[in-house]
Amino acid sequence: MMTESRPEYLEGLLSGPLSADASAAAESAPQPVIVEPNLVEVSREFPRELLDQEAVRVVRRLNEGGHRAYLVGGCVRDLLFGLRPKDFDVVTSAEPAQIKKLFRNCRIIGRRFRLAHIYFRDKIIEVATFRAATPPNGESDGQGDGELIIRDDNVFGDPESDAVRRDFTVNALFYDVDKKLILDYVGGVQDAEARMIRTIGNPHIRLREDPIRMLRAVRLAARIGCAVDDETIAATRAYGRDILDAAAPRIHEDLQRMFSGGAMAPAFDMLLSYGVLEVILPELTTHLREAYEFEGIEELESMRSLLQHADRWTQAGRELSPAVRMALLLAPVLLTPLGGDTTRRDAGTQLTEALRPIAQRLSISKKECERVRQVLVALGKMVPRAGKRRRFSVAAFVKRAYFPDALDFFELITEATGELRDEAERWRKKMDEFPAPPAPEKPKRPRRRRPR
Repeated sequence: MMTESRPEYLEGLLSGPLSADASAAAESAPQPVIVEPNLVEVSREFPRELLDQEAVRVVRRLNEGGHRAYLVGGCVRDLLFGLRPKDFDVVTSAEPAQIKKLFRNCRIIGRRFRLAHIYFRDKIIEVATFRAATPPNGESDGQGDGELIIRDDNVFGDPESDAVRRDFTVNALFYDVDKKLILDYVGGVQDAEARMIRTIGNPHIRLREDPIRMLRAVRLAARIGCAVDDETIAATRAYGRDILDAAAPRIHEDLQRMFSGGAMAPAFDMLLSYGVLEVILPELTTHLREAYEFEGIEELESMRSLLQHADRWTQAGRELSPAVRMALLLAPVLLTPLGGDTTRRDAGTQLTEALRPIAQRLSISKKECERVRQVLVALGKMVPRAGKRRRFSVAAFVKRAYFPDALDFFELITEATGELRDEAERWRKKMDEFPAPPAPEKPKRPRRRRPR
């Protein structure tokens, strides 16, 4: 009798933390090799309406000034996948001081590596100088202790070295706006056509140089609808714990970006499959694993369904706040310990305590934590309790600043479960009936005049 194979996200959940054998195997990974760039020029004309004309003008001004300049990175990747890029970046042979001479609306920023920001009325075009590749042995701190995290990456280079030092092949493409050519040194066009996310060089080295790349691979694959290549997945499973060596604000920022693009559900599945969720949110994986042992797959599938509904909202143009996205992710952990008889005051206290270690690990701000707590506590007010009257002012509750977020969260739950939809609609009508007062305008600070 054949047994039905389990989905990868369930296998990832049940496999638990990385075993000692897996860690030992990771340490015997192949040594890094120098990536040899091989230029392939691919003719590709993108629709004019998808190109940012200010970015195009920046590239042409740099070319006219005697410098090489291209569109680079995420914008070229998105254009190649038929998406409308959100941001356009430029890379050039000009150094920051030379860029500033060409643009009056330029400001130089950065200490570790200086960048030029070209200011327009409603946007900023970031211009970087070609950078040199990092040393292949990864010991960029000069101490020779085997640490691979890059701490110094501020040497100017050329297009070949700049392409090689980037993270994934699809992010290392340059676009010549006049010749209508993609300059590909690392096989990024081929990977894009195969819908594959692949590191440049040995993933066992590249992911350890910057562990946030593991989160970035998941984010890109989920948003674009790509696969991650097997070697990159293997390295992620082996070195996932290195993510906690990165700065906590970077982890939080990448998680929010991952969950803000309408691809929370596929990203969640990948985080489970690759063992990354076990590292960044062990409380959630422990809870889901225990729920599976006692009740089967129901709670895990309920959470996946909730995230899928959230994705549909985002794809339809209904933006969820960062607090709601975090509440969706943490609700199973935070709400389960609260019994039906828990008072709202006790619930708020328990939620604050449960959030504290997570907030510290992921650098979640106090303001966002408070909003998550408010959203989850408000759920108890929205769900009717049989035989109990509400002991609060509905009008005052609806006018609270956090109520729109709480209502979004409640509506998503009712859509995912198919229950209490009438109740959600009633609360939506109440919000229209009792509109919140407009936020007070911040007083304008008087401008200081320089003495003549």
